[in-house]
Amino acid sequence: MLTRTTRLAIAALFGLQIAALTPALAADERVNVLQYALAHPTDNARLPAPPALGDSVPGAIKLQQPEGSKRFAYFYYSGQPVIVDLKTRSIVRIGG
Repeated sequence: MLTRTTRLAIAALFGLQIAALTPALAADERVNVLQYALAHPTDNARLPAPPALGDSVPGAIKLQQPEGSKRFAYFYYSGQPVIVDLKTRSIVRIGG
């Protein structure tokens, strides 16, 4: 039988493994959204200034959300895809 301390240590290690996998899954989804965006370009959006990483995307900009992606969407600006985090509407990647 395992002691309480051993069980807590195992649970903590398991939690660390799950946490370590989470960024990789998000990065994989971003790659898939980027690949989808490159294969499915849209008309360029009009913004008052060129987009920059971390910028918040105005609500008036229509985002394209690939099927199966719950976290990221995209729009095009100046012929380049701009990947957006749907939760915050912030720009996480510009260009291919």
